[in-house]
Amino acid sequence: MKAMRAVVGIFATDRNTEGEARSQARWRRAATIAMLAAIAAAIVVGGITTPNFLTFNNLLVVIRNASITGIVALGMSYVTLSGNLFALSAEELAILSACVFAWLMHAQFGLLASLAATLLLAAASGAVQGGIIALGADPIITTLAFGALFRGCASLVSENKNIALGSKAAEWLGTGRPLGVPTQSWAFVILTLAAWFVIENTRFGRLLLLTGANRAAATATGLRVGEAALVAVTLLGIGCGLVGISAAAQFGLAAANLFAGLNIDVVAAILVGGISLRGGQGSPIQAALGATFIALMQNFMLLHDLSTGVRMTVVGCLVAAATCAFHALQRSRA
Repeated sequence: MKAMRAVVGIFATDRNTEGEARSQARWRRAATIAMLAAIAAAIVVGGITTPNFLTFNNLLVVIRNASITGIVALGMSYVTLSGNLFALSAEELAILSACVFAWLMHAQFGLLASLAATLLLAAASGAVQGGIIALGADPIITTLAFGALFRGCASLVSENKNIALGSKAAEWLGTGRPLGVPTQSWAFVILTLAAWFVIENTRFGRLLLLTGANRAAATATGLRVGEAALVAVTLLGIGCGLVGISAAAQFGLAAANLFAGLNIDVVAAILVGGISLRGGQGSPIQAALGATFIALMQNFMLLHDLSTGVRMTVVGCLVAAATCAFHALQRSRA
């Protein structure tokens, strides 16, 4: 009977919000087109003003950096769409994953065992955070606390030193270029398509959007709203694990100071991409495009020798501008 009520509730919600669903679809298309235009403009401006910007090697750097930010941003998009804002422990969990993977490889556990153990740790770390959030805890405070825990654990594992993998078995994960494209970028494309399919065509995707759009209504229809947070943050954890493994494999070592600024870049990708902070509106495609735009901007500023402070200021301004523009558009549509 409970399952029957849930199904009836879902279809009732669908009928009542059909117009809103069409409006959200139009918004997603508009946001996607806007991001594609912004990326094209960044490429044109960068190519005209910066001699080395459009070189093959530099574009590979941009693609790889976009993939690192983008894989985590895809996981974060699940969290934001579910109405739980952000998980501010992504950077630290990626660092911990890199250190654990490097330590396991250095200890000669083998590639498959090291991969499995690291991804299991990352998934479990996400699940614990998601479970606590599902019980009603504030997502920002919860993940900030876990971020400090993860960074501390990474320092303990690495002893604040570089951990060399001691083997080239994982090298292809970080430096491989199938068909000339970095391995991370193939993973990014595949995960983007998978994320789009999940949101658009699965029960979990519907659960995320309904929970994020109206938690009270989702609860009233019998949906397991806690499941949305639990699974969303678990998927984010897996993304962080993949990025940590990739970085350790690329550099042949790991340290507790990797991924500086990853949290702000991921948040920027979400907001610049146009995903609603309130949840329930947006698509992982927007997060992927936002990550690509942020990577282009970061690369452009690096080529112009701008300092870390200036780069962070610019990204912060982009986040503020995107947030203000989004809320202004929402108010105009209300």
